[in-house]
Amino acid sequence: MQLSDHLLTVVEPNETGDASLDVATDHVARGGTATLLILLNKQTRDDFRRFADAEDRHVYNGEAVALDRLVNSYTARVGGENTQAIVAKSSHSSRDLLHVAAETHATSIVIPQQIAARRSLRKLVSDTTLPVLIAPAA
Repeated sequence: MQLSDHLLTVVEPNETGDASLDVATDHVARGGTATLLILLNKQTRDDFRRFADAEDRHVYNGEAVALDRLVNSYTARVGGENTQAIVAKSSHSSRDLLHVAAETHATSIVIPQQIAARRSLRKLVSDTTLPVLIAPAA
């Protein structure tokens, strides 16, 4: 692995399991770096709101705390200092993901099977010159 190997790892909490995180963890352990693109869907945002209610916090404050904990958990699991995170809405298109890949200087992409099967993202594999690994369903 070259020192410049950088993996863009797509993950969607509550939907995709941990397969893409496992790939990122292995990649970082072998000396690479990773960017986690955490896609938030309606269920995750609802979970954040329930957390805010349970903690008796203002909704926005509670969501911020829950999101911070999620991001910290994922980055620590994958590799801490060699991992960064980007949070986005779940409705990203393949063009959006390719833009993130270019911005983060990714040399490859791992995407969960459930996300890759979405109509808006099917073109990702054919539109990019980067290697794309489809992580198995949970």
